[in-house]
Amino acid sequence: MKRAGSRGSKRSKGSIERIERIERKERIERKERKERKENPVSTASYNNDTSNGWEAIAKDFISIQDVLTGKSIIADWASFLGPGQDVLDVGCGFGGVYTKELIDKGIAVYGIDASGTLVNEYKKRYPSAIAQCESAEESSLYHRKYDGIVSIGMMFLLPVDNQLLVLQKMANALKPGGKILFTSPYQICEWDDLLTGRKSTSLGRDSYENELRKYSLSLGEEYTDEGGNHYYSFQ
Repeated sequence: MKRAGSRGSKRSKGSIERIERIERKERIERKERKERKENPVSTASYNNDTSNGWEAIAKDFISIQDVLTGKSIIADWASFLGPGQDVLDVGCGFGGVYTKELIDKGIAVYGIDASGTLVNEYKKRYPSAIAQCESAEESSLYHRKYDGIVSIGMMFLLPVDNQLLVLQKMANALKPGGKILFTSPYQICEWDDLLTGRKSTSLGRDSYENELRKYSLSLGEEYTDEGGNHYYSFQ
């Protein structure tokens, strides 16, 4: 991997750590592609995996994920929340800096993820939060109502019909005046996820906006973070 920078320039510790993290990610991606080629998953196992391939790579994901990505965006979005309010994190993974910041503000945090490994790591890091190892489509946590609902890096991993179902459940679990924040590209597109090899699909801005309008939610702010991830905020 070529490194940017002129000869003789000095890099900060943070810059070096970020480069090392990218290199680890690339090594793991190459390893995952090789393993998928050598050990193809049966159709039955593929279809029955509610984690959409993430349980198989959870430990590697924990070692490479940059938990700072999107930190300032989520903090800005969450500024409307205060102590005693509730947030649901759909596809919570093992959490992020934003998880701790929400908890430190006195907000009750609930998490859903279909990977048991990621949920166990989440519980270790944030023991005061409530997390369930359940699919985003069928979680029991939708029976509650929340002031805010976030879903970072998860929506586009689901098939189209499942995305629509999850959006419906998120909308129905939102308290009046609450907000939803989720990520997906603004354009209609499909691609293979680099880590899991699974097909990812973005419905595009217009489709997400039209779908959530059915539940009287309007598109507000949109953001793009340093990693190129696109965020939608609905209220």
